[in-house]
Amino acid sequence: MTVLLDRRFGPYVFGNFTSNIGNWFQNVAAGIVVFQLTGSSTLVGVVSVLQFLGTLALSPVSGAIADRLDRRKLLLLAQVVSATGALGLAIWVALTGVEGLPGVWPIFAASGVIGLGYAIGISAMNALIPALVEPRDLETAIAFNSASFTVARAIGPAIAGIVVATLGAAWAFGINALTFLPLIVILPFIKPRQVERASGDRSVRAGFRYVAANPSMLYLVLAVLTVGWASDPVNTLAPAYADLFGLDEAFVGLQVAAFGAGAAVVTPFVGRLRGSIGAEATTRVGVVVLGVGIVGFAAAPTPALVLVAQLVAGAGFLFGVTTTNSNLQQRLDEDMRGRVMALWSMAFLGSRPLAGLVGGGIADLVSPRVGVLVAVVPLLVGWWAMGRVEQL
Repeated sequence: MTVLLDRRFGPYVFGNFTSNIGNWFQNVAAGIVVFQLTGSSTLVGVVSVLQFLGTLALSPVSGAIADRLDRRKLLLLAQVVSATGALGLAIWVALTGVEGLPGVWPIFAASGVIGLGYAIGISAMNALIPALVEPRDLETAIAFNSASFTVARAIGPAIAGIVVATLGAAWAFGINALTFLPLIVILPFIKPRQVERASGDRSVRAGFRYVAANPSMLYLVLAVLTVGWASDPVNTLAPAYADLFGLDEAFVGLQVAAFGAGAAVVTPFVGRLRGSIGAEATTRVGVVVLGVGIVGFAAAPTPALVLVAQLVAGAGFLFGVTTTNSNLQQRLDEDMRGRVMALWSMAFLGSRPLAGLVGGGIADLVSPRVGVLVAVVPLLVGWWAMGRVEQL
């Protein structure tokens, strides 16, 4: 807990946590509005495509920039870009109402701008953490940073669903815009410790060569890609599941919140399990638990069992994401951190566009349950990849 009292890391985590809560207001409200306007899970999946397509396309470049420039300033720029897209959408919906929107394209446009901010900042965000703590505290800091995402995921969606159901989508979009402010205000006052960076090749290509020369890193990136893919139905298909059971917007938020709650509950146990069985085995446990939760999500006959399955899936997700991140961070040279974490981000978030389209498309063509179930298939690859890491 002492790492949270650090004058660099503590304020950063607080600002990041607030911003993360806002992200879930955006995600839940956008999914609900698109589904209300179109009834299409495929178009709900397009929201994920637009949010994370930039990460897939631009992360290698942003990672190279993060290895050259001040990562704190790059993250600040990213927050301002995303806040601009969020504020524009909030004002538009507040003035016209959802019914007054000219189709779903304003939601898509705002998602694209917010996603551009993600793409600019995600590599810097991951690479900045080692400069905010002492080396001995790195693993703890990564765990707390992951916890800020998971606790936000447990709190934000449930509140967002209630806000949309009672006050309307404009309020949810407006709250998201406001949640960017703490990190924007805090970042200029955070002074990272000095870390040594070699003055070698700073190109994007050098980052790819570095990972290619370290197969364990490549397998870790592959493993987190499968975890990110398998978690997508929790967001993309939550509106369709609410409709399946004849429930309102609040149940959309509850589903995503249950997933986040499952992750938050197991956060204190990640270090213990890792210390007991090792990082690679912990990730494989996470892959299995996530798979069990997703299968349960697909088969659940009642809303209550849907939420139970989401809790289980969230626990597995946390084990998989946290341990691949810390495992990779511990292996990196500082001058390569931005570029390699960009590849991690591409795998984790960049897989979401394709996952959203595949899951949403199958849900529309067959059923939401089948759309969820197919997300289990990539986890088989994740299990194999972590087995390879153990052997290296």
